[in-house]
Amino acid sequence: EECIIGSVKTNVGHLESASGVAGIMKAALVLHNKTIPPNLNFETPNPYIDFKTLKLRVPTRIEPLPQQGDQPPVVGVNSFGFGGTNAHIVLEAPPEPAPAAPIAGTEIERPYLLPVSARDETALRRYAQRYSAFLRDESLDLADVCWSAGARKEHHPLRLAVIGKDRC
Repeated sequence: EECIIGSVKTNVGHLESASGVAGIMKAALVLHNKTIPPNLNFETPNPYIDFKTLKLRVPTRIEPLPQQGDQPPVVGVNSFGFGGTNAHIVLEAPPEPAPAAPIAGTEIERPYLLPVSARDETALRRYAQRYSAFLRDESLDLADVCWSAGARKEHHPLRLAVIGKDRC
């Protein structure tokens, strides 16, 4: 198995005393997203390091985080500070949460609420039509779309609430 190596410096620049914290944040995001970001502008490895024999590789494209069977992935962060401080930490991905089993008798059939807003009536009408076309994609989770529309979108003066039990 090869060791994939990278640098936070290629993504955010020189941080001097904050480089260790940035490295931990990048490592945590790698574990959370299960994705390794590329090392920007990397072209030629140091000729004095035998990458092949040492089984080292620098990713130049975004790639999925490899996993060894059912073992959680592990990443390491080395930080060599400007003043000579060296630090190392190993992070392991948390175990996948078990799906929560519904408690018998607590399932509630309730309608979905899709909030739509705009600055004028024409825009509101167009936005509602776009949602109608957008929701035809059955791969979208209707609850997620409704939640995102209410919690993550800006609300304008003119508002419309669409209520229904399915996407029709």
